[in-house]
Parts: sequence; C-alpha cells; structure tokens
Amino acid sequence: METQIQGPIVPPEMLRKRRKKSWIAPAAGGLVAGTVLGLVIGVSVAGGGLGGSALTQKAIDQAVETCAMEAEGYTVMEDGTAVELDTKGTDLYDDGTRDYAAYACMLDELGVPEITQQKIERTRALDGTQIDSWDDLQASWSYHPDTGINVLIEGAKEK
Repeated sequence: METQIQGPIVPPEMLRKRRKKSWIAPAAGGLVAGTVLGLVIGVSVAGGGLGGSALTQKAIDQAVETCAMEAEGYTVMEDGTAVELDTKGTDLYDDGTRDYAAYACMLDELGVPEITQQKIERTRALDGTQIDSWDDLQASWSYHPDTGINVLIEGAKEK
C-alpha cells in the first residue's frame, strides 16, 4: 500500500499553529469601551461650562465659586455679560491672581474651548492683543511678563 501525501511536505517544527480568532473579543470590547467613553465625554462637554449659551452673571458667579477664584483674579463688567481674568505679572504693583489653577478652572467653567486656551497660553508679549470667538462668545487677550495674562470674555460682536 502506497502512502499518499497531500499538500507540500513541511517539517512539523515549521508548521504554524492556527490561532483562534482571539482578536475578536478584545476588538469588540475596545469598540464598546470607546463608544461609551465617547458618549460620556460628549455629554460632559455638552453639559459642562456654558454649553454655548451667552455669558451671564450667574455663570460667572458659579465659575468663581467652583474655582475658588480670588477677587484679584477677575472683574465682572457690563452687568455680568463680560468678565476679565487677570494673572499676576512680575511687576510689583500688578494686580491679578497667582493661583493659575483657579485661572485655568475659570476658563474651563466659562466654556472657553481648549483650542482657544492653547492660543492664550502660546501668546507672547510681541503678539499684541489676540481675539478668538466661539458659539456666541468672544475672548480677547494679551500677555506681558510684567502684567501677566489678561483675558476679556464677552458676548460675540455682530459682524
């Protein structure tokens, strides 16, 4: 009786073991986790800050309380429809807050987008006053080492 060989002859040590489709469960788990995380972040962003509404005295007061912002760090203007945030510079007589965590918290609580916050952080003294707007709000800011960062947040100007 002749031995029939089917397929190529491959030594056993070179044979690849077939893997079970073990990637399906982690991929499905990752997809579910990513979807849930995306929904949670989306809901928190939509529900946090001002949620795209106009700046109000109530929103400013809530941000001040949440962030424990000291009085030197902000000024409410225009009957509560605008607020100026001020950080302390190196000038001995400059007012402003040294609590940069409270300042950053105020930006978050007032609904300033992350991209605008990055623009503010990257502003140099040579850049002069910068402006950005989102939804129905506008921010203008400047920076100088002597006077720190001054950010004015107000209702967007009509074009």
